[in-house]
Parts: sequence; C-alpha cells; structure tokens
Amino acid sequence: MRSLAHGGIVLLLAVSLPLSTGHVAAAAPEAQQSPAASAPTPNEPTPSAGPPPEQPCGTSAARFESGKSFTMVVTRAGQVQTTNPLRPLTPEVNEVLLVVIGGKVATAYGPDFTALRRGSAPAAIEAMLGGPIKWQPSLPTLPDSMTIVSEEGAPLAQLAFRTCETPPAVRAPRTKTEARKKVPARRAPPKAAAEKTPPGFSMPQGAIAE
Repeated sequence: MRSLAHGGIVLLLAVSLPLSTGHVAAAAPEAQQSPAASAPTPNEPTPSAGPPPEQPCGTSAARFESGKSFTMVVTRAGQVQTTNPLRPLTPEVNEVLLVVIGGKVATAYGPDFTALRRGSAPAAIEAMLGGPIKWQPSLPTLPDSMTIVSEEGAPLAQLAFRTCETPPAVRAPRTKTEARKKVPARRAPPKAAAEKTPPGFSMPQGAIAE
C-alpha cells in the first residue's frame, strides 16, 4: 500500500508540473506582448508670437499707426517741468513729442502718453505751458500705444508702435522774410496831372488893362 501511495504522489507531481510550467510559459509571451507604459512627455513649449518691437529707436524715428490709416512719426521727445505754487515740492511734468503728420511738423503734448493733445510749434507749447522743453538727445523707449485726445479730453485716435525708421522729410516752414517777399508790393498812386485850363476859359487879349 505504501508503494502504491508513493507511486500515486509521484504521478500527480509529474502531471501537475508540466501544467504549471506551461501556464508560466504562456504568461511570459503575454507579458512580452503588452507594451510598456510610455513615460509622460514634457509639455512642448508653445511657439512665441515673435520678438517684441525693437526700442528705443535712438537717432531714428518711431512710427505709430492706428486702424484708420492715421500715421504719426515721432522724431524727438522731451518734457516741460513747471512748478505749481500750490504744490512747490511736486513739479508738474508734461510730455512733449515732436511729430510729423501728413508731411507737416507738429507737436503732441500732455501729462502722459494716454492723453496727448495735438499742438503747434514748440515755441507755442513752451509759452502755453510756461517752461522750456528739455529735449532728449535721442528717442527713449516709448510706450507701445498712445492716445490722441481733443481739447475736451475725448479720445480721437489710438496709435500703436510699428517700427523704427529714417526720419521723414518735412516741408520747411516759411519764414517771415519769405512771406514778406511773396506779398505784392503796393504800387504808388500815379502823380496827378497838371491842372489844365478848362476850354473856353482863356482870356481875350487886351482884357486886362495895362
């Protein structure tokens, strides 16, 4: 009986061993076929919108445009500092720009670049603001946008910086001497002709007694 039992145990082990080995061997190909989990890829950097406009323009001019085909070219920048008697420790600063609009030289001035008014000659701006304009030797870094307003403060145009360019040619203003030369000279009135004796007024000979 012991030999039969021993033989049965050996036979059972011999049958179960190939089955377990086959199960492991079948599981191995499945493990090889399953793809390995891909490592998370880092987020790719989003392409930039392009380099910012190059500023300051320095000795060049700065061109600003609006959506209404309005162009303003800034050639010089400066400030007017005045003292308010009510606030002597805090000077009032006004930004002043020398600009070219439509081939003509003008100015734009205001307390900041968000409320610029269009002006005339720099001398007129100095007289109005009550101080000299301190021009900078070259253009500084200007804001990306400026706003032109009316005398009442209503916005007229929103301008955005476009590029630096060569200062445009402008029309030279006429001097007073040139204006005087173009005024036609007044002609002197013609000299009065010598008075003539009206006809029929001649005295007959011998009318005056000697």
